[in-house]
This record gives sequence, structure tokens and C-alpha cells, in this order.
Amino acid sequence: MTLIKYAIFIILPLYFGIISFAVRAEHNVEHVRILLPSTTMVQSAGYYMALHKGFFKQQGLDVDLRSSRSRQSITQAVDDGDAEYGVSNADVLIEKAKGRALVAVAVLFQHSPAALLVLKNKGINKLADLNDKRVLLLPEFQDIEVISLLRKYHIQSINISSPSVTRDMTTLVNNQFDALSINLTRGPYNAVRQGVDPIIFMPKEYGIDFYSGFLFTNEQEANANPERVAAVRAAVLQGWEYALTHTEETLDVLLGLSQLPSSSSRNKMKYQLITMRDFILPDFVPLGYINQQHLRDMQQQLIDFDLIAKGSDFSQFIYIPPRAKIDWQVWGVWAKVIVAALLFNGLWLCYLLMINQRLKREVLERKRAEQHVRYAAMHDNLTGLANRALLMDTLEHILPLAKKGKISPVLLFMDLDRFKQVNDRYGHAAGDELLIAVALRISRLLGAPGELLTRLGGDEFVILLPNADLQYAAQLSDKIERTLLQSFALSVCNVSIGISIGYSVYHSNMSADELLTGADNEMYAIKSEHHQKRKKIVC
Repeated sequence: MTLIKYAIFIILPLYFGIISFAVRAEHNVEHVRILLPSTTMVQSAGYYMALHKGFFKQQGLDVDLRSSRSRQSITQAVDDGDAEYGVSNADVLIEKAKGRALVAVAVLFQHSPAALLVLKNKGINKLADLNDKRVLLLPEFQDIEVISLLRKYHIQSINISSPSVTRDMTTLVNNQFDALSINLTRGPYNAVRQGVDPIIFMPKEYGIDFYSGFLFTNEQEANANPERVAAVRAAVLQGWEYALTHTEETLDVLLGLSQLPSSSSRNKMKYQLITMRDFILPDFVPLGYINQQHLRDMQQQLIDFDLIAKGSDFSQFIYIPPRAKIDWQVWGVWAKVIVAALLFNGLWLCYLLMINQRLKREVLERKRAEQHVRYAAMHDNLTGLANRALLMDTLEHILPLAKKGKISPVLLFMDLDRFKQVNDRYGHAAGDELLIAVALRISRLLGAPGELLTRLGGDEFVILLPNADLQYAAQLSDKIERTLLQSFALSVCNVSIGISIGYSVYHSNMSADELLTGADNEMYAIKSEHHQKRKKIVC
């Protein structure tokens, strides 16, 4: 009798309250339009996966994803109300400074993938060589990072940004232009496949480190529909998280939408999707996060480069989610439905609900467990870096290109000096803390397309440079050595260590194991030299 009373007065009201809320939500579906840039579908993978997996629908949204026309200004369309939301790069700051009522909802790319590409043997070996050269840019300040780079170093180039000009490597090969702005998630891949040898100028390496992939709306939408803005943001970030952790499924969806099922298209998209992680940094920064100080630094640089006026108003530019509040109207609807439900329904429906909810939880938990297992199989549990399995899988994908002479992979095999002393003296917790700090320092030195930092185990790390030479490998090794010579402030004390680095360059018909073994052997030879002049831990 007690169980029956509990079911009638507690579970049944809750059940029918949920039903009433679902019915009410269905009749109040929010229709919104999101305007995406006219780039490759991979650049908008998270939006398509949010739609495909029903994340928008779960938030009560009926979303129309639209790709902008080449001559269409996304910021103008959102400001004019032709679309409620848009996606753009840092040029949204310029439009905001011009007086457009725009609000940044989230940022997907912590580092912009925009860069300048020139061909080797064309007489352009450094940035200053671009003076008086012809540079092909995207229209409407879509290459704001590249424009800022040229202005910072006073490069007087001839910039062409006509949307009618064909944008591919042939414009450089045929000497129509001397430099071409590219997106690093796909540009180098195209260059390698076309058999050209590129030189890349990355704005980030010259102090131009801009956010990219802004999701933004207009002030009217942000002020009138703050809950809807929050729902759009949540669904988009959920879609990006899914796209970045379910590569193969995401590729299936994108290929189905683009109707390009060839293996070359899949490989190209997969390269882009994997490379995007280096710019989104989902393992280190929460998806969508906007650092206000970094945004202010970007604004100041745009002022310094005369791209926006000093004193431009950026107040209320960053979206602030609304505080949760109780919807008393919904509670009133629940109460009415509960009374009706008690009259027309019985314990049988309650029983079915409990069984159904239990099954749903079990299925959801199983899916989450499977996702975690798949991710853990390819990543190091301590540092979050790629592990040996992911490294070998990546090598197997790029070695066919190396065999054709399209790329020249290099492996850097690294082993920490005096790590065992830290581990033995201060314990495994201090050792783990040191490994995490080392991984973070080395990660900050990487940034070229496709570079992959891996932890093999213990204090051994490997860097894959998919297309490099000995000079670049030596320069990177020197940077890593100098960076790790700086002491580490652990919780127990400050320690100083070193690192031994050996590298191996791909030669004809080398296997992945041979490439790794070659770098390992050279590292141990260098390690022996380091043992001759070992230093004590500084604490």
C-alpha cells in the first residue's frame, strides 16, 4: 500500500509533468538561422554534427544551417537580422568597431589557422622579401591575421582580394601571384598533393595570435532571447565535442552531405579534422572559451595596425549566459496535468516509465564507456597527449605520401635527463607533475601543420614532423632543450632537468618501426654524452 501511494503521489505527477513540459516545448520550438562561412564543410563540422545528432532539437531549436555566398557579408547579415547567428574570424572585431551591434557567443579556434604560403625557389625566403610582391588575400578582411602581419612589419605588398580570382596553387606556379593566404588545416595538404614545395609564414610565430571561429549574434537577439542564445551555444559546443571525438562518424556525415564519397576526399577531410585539434586545443581549453584579456590584446593590436579606431566601443561584446530562474508558469501547467493524469492513468504507466528510464540510462552509460575506451586507446592517460598507438596509426597514413616523395617525415625521440632522480627523491606524484609540465612546455613550441606530440611511456616523448628537414628539426630540438633547462616549480620544490633528443629522417621505403628505432638509437647515443656531464637536481 505504501508503494502504491508513493507511485501515485510522487512518480506519476513527475512523469506527467515531464510529458506536459515536452508537449509544451514541442509547441514552442525556436526557429533560428545560422550563417556559416563559405569554406570547407570540415571547418563547420561541429555545426553539422549538432544538427545530425539532434543536439539542436534537444535544446528545443529548429536550426537552418546556411552557407554564405562568396560575396555575402556574414556580419552584415546578422546585424540586419537576415540570420540570427553567424560564424566568422577576427574580422567580427572590425565590424563591431564600425558600430555593428554584434555579440560574441563563443570562440572555437584558440589559435587562428590563417597563414601566408609562398613557393620555394621563388626568391622569397623571409617576410621582408614580400615587399612589392603580389599577395592574393580573401575579400572583406577575412584574412585579418595575414593583413595584421603585413602591417606589423610594414610590408608594402600589392594585395589583391577579388572574390573572382581563382584561389589555388596554380596562381603561384604560373607566377600570377607571389604569395597566397591559406587555412593551415587544409592548405599544406593541397600543396603536398600538388607536388609543390611551400614556405609558410604563420602570423602566430610573429606575435599575431588571434582567436578564430567566432559564433556571434546581434544585440537584439542577445537581449530579447538570452535563453535561446544559451541553448544555441550549448548545442554547438556539444556538436563540436562530438565531431572532435568521433572522427570516422563525422567524416561519414560530411561526405554524405557533400556527396564526395571518394577515398581521396575522405583522407583530405580526415587530415583537416585531425589538424584542427592543434588550433582548437580541446584537451587544454574548454570549448567556446573567450579570455577577456586576450580579446583586449587583439583589439589593441588592431588599433596599432590602424584597422580599427582608437576608443572603439566593445562593451557588451562578450555574451554572458543568463542566470537560471524558476518558470512558475510551467509549474502551474504541471499541476493541472497531474490532476488530469491521476484520473485517467494508473500504476501501469508508472511502472513502464521506470523500466524505460532505467534502460535509457544503461544504454547511455554504455555508450559513454565505449567512447571513453576508444579515446583512451589512442591517448596517454596522464598528459592527454597522443600515445604510441595514435603515433603509429598516423605514420601508417602519411608514409605512402613519403614513399612518393611528396613529404619528408622526421621523428624526434626525446628522453628526460635526471627524471628518475626527481621520481626517486620526491615520489611518483612529483614525477607525474613534472611530466605534465614538460608536456605543456613542449606543446607550446609546436604549431606547424600536422605536428604531433606523443608520450610513449615513462619519460619518453616523440614528436612527428610530417614534412620537415634536418635544419628545422635541429632548430626545434634546440628550442626544446633551452625551454626545459628552465627550472620547474613543482609543489614539493623547484627542480632542474634536461633532455636528450635524437631525430630520424625518412629514407626510401622505411617502415614506421624503422623510423622510430632510428630516432631512438640516436637519442641513446646523445643520452650517453649527457651522462658524462650529469648535474644534480636543483631544489
